Amino acid sequence: MEVANMYLFISVSLILLLSPGPNTIYVVTKGMTEGRNAAFKALLGASTGDLFQVLAASFGLAVLLQASALAFFIIKMLGAGYLLYVGIRCLLSKEKMFEEQAEMKTNGKDLFFTGFVTSALNPKTTLFFLSFLPQFIDTKSVYAQQQMLLLGAVFVIMGLLVLTGYALASVKIRSWVARNDKIQAYFNWVTGLIFIGFGLRVAFSERN
Repeated sequence: MEVANMYLFISVSLILLLSPGPNTIYVVTKGMTEGRNAAFKALLGASTGDLFQVLAASFGLAVLLQASALAFFIIKMLGAGYLLYVGIRCLLSKEKMFEEQAEMKTNGKDLFFTGFVTSALNPKTTLFFLSFLPQFIDTKSVYAQQQMLLLGAVFVIMGLLVLTGYALASVKIRSWVARNDKIQAYFNWVTGLIFIGFGLRVAFSERN
């Protein structure tokens, strides 16, 4: 693998990772509402979901989703359904934000699981890895799969670092938001609508 390809891959990946998506929104939400510990548990789940996506693309799930309309539809609806569930749960939440000891509100396993599912059940991400990673490897090489796994690992590590930055930033502005009653009043609604928007986007997406 050429060094120039690696630099190009890192540059393009960084631009993509900095663009907010469901993972980012979930981590930032938990950082703002429940503190640093919750944000880091959520981002570990999301990063594990990214790793699952890389492995799936490397070992053939992406090919199956590309070839089978039924498989794509099933995975797509599972992912969309879960995002819609998270969004509706936010809209219906009656809990007061920024209570004392709020960091302990959500079980750590639930934070990790939701982060993982938000990432892992997005078929467009799987197909993205299938179309994106091969552009930077020699597909005719006997080591093509190993190269794909290496680039995937680099992507996951970069994603972890970017989400860490978002998590720390969300914790920093937590105290400011806590002092603003209007933001607190609308935060659950805005978050819920964002997740519902992502869910609908996934639900109505088409295979490339």
